[in-house]
Amino acid sequence: AESQHWENERLEAYQREAMESFVKDAIADVPFYRDREEYREWGHGCGIGELPVLPKQTVRENRLALVHPRLNRMKHVMMHTSGTSGQALVFPISASCFQREYAFREIHYSWGDVSLRGKEKFAFCAGHPVVAPGRDKPPFWVYDAVNRHLFFSSYHLTETNLPHYVRELESFAPVMLGGYPSSVYLLALACRKHGKGTLAPRSVYTFSETLLGFQRAVIEEVFDCNVFNWYGSTEMCANIVECEAGELHLKLEHSFVEVLNGDDAPCKPGEVGRLVCTGFGNPAFPLIRYDIGDSVKLSLDQTSRCGRGGILVDEVLGRVEDYIATPDGRIVGRLDHIFKDSVHVDEAQIVQDNVDEVVLRIVRGAGYSDTDEKQVLDEARVRLGHVVRIKLEYVDRIPRSANGKFRFVESSLDRHEMLIGLGD
Repeated sequence: AESQHWENERLEAYQREAMESFVKDAIADVPFYRDREEYREWGHGCGIGELPVLPKQTVRENRLALVHPRLNRMKHVMMHTSGTSGQALVFPISASCFQREYAFREIHYSWGDVSLRGKEKFAFCAGHPVVAPGRDKPPFWVYDAVNRHLFFSSYHLTETNLPHYVRELESFAPVMLGGYPSSVYLLALACRKHGKGTLAPRSVYTFSETLLGFQRAVIEEVFDCNVFNWYGSTEMCANIVECEAGELHLKLEHSFVEVLNGDDAPCKPGEVGRLVCTGFGNPAFPLIRYDIGDSVKLSLDQTSRCGRGGILVDEVLGRVEDYIATPDGRIVGRLDHIFKDSVHVDEAQIVQDNVDEVVLRIVRGAGYSDTDEKQVLDEARVRLGHVVRIKLEYVDRIPRSANGKFRFVESSLDRHEMLIGLGD
């Protein structure tokens, strides 16, 4: 825990040593690296930038060759990515890496004045399959008595069911509420509408989806506490965490993460780039310069207000799938602002299946009127211009993926190169 207060120079020295040892061992032992000349020629003291970037597709195609040959001697668990692209990845995580990840999580929780080790009451709503999908009456949750955690289903968040969620939350009285931003946002709306105002968590933690501005505002207003956003990956090769000062810290002691532009050159402060990760905590399935598919904008001012180390990030921009393409060649992100002032919109999603048209899928709240519709269309037009057709589609609920996640932008377009130039 003391490493969070190290100066960046000390953090970078630790990071460099851990990365070099990890890469050296992987090249010596793991077939994928051992059998390729570009890796065999790499030596101690060489820059990691001399090694090739590892695309996700290459990892999928060579999964078995990336597994450590002595895996059966390691305690490990099997993990899988959510596969939002339709291609999930199954791979091993060493037990030590798994435990290490929870140590980093405990440090982050301490920033919000809560503790995993203290067995405090935590409530989560994040895709846990806790009840049958067809269930139509409570409970929509399950209690973990050992850890004092309450797990809510994110699959049953309907207008009819939400009052039951609110009553259970108020009865449980957690000190921390965590989950997908979309799920916690719906709980906040429900608590504002149906609650007694007795919930008083010390902090809220969000993860796995892009936290949108209007979601944060409602969550912080209803629960009267800070939202701490957390970015990680199933591959456990990056860690970006928000502190109480609202700064996002890319943790140098967690992994070796490069932020690269479209030419694979390091980004400067103030620029946008994609994350290329060497997660030196997992020897069971070593990933070297792995292009994880997410992007960030580096803070122009790298002076931390909270005094902790790490690289400061303005925002995690999310995956390429979070952006809309237009016929005139623009890449438009952060479209949550379309709904920022729409208090009568309970949920919204943007759907794009061709470059000429965008569908705004909306769950109307009480009081939604023609005025709200006009406001939404006007805000969309300001951001998307007049080269795209904008249609409204009213639905009772925004569908979730198989793992309960909600994606703000759903698109079938191929946008592999979309993130280049996003920092403008």
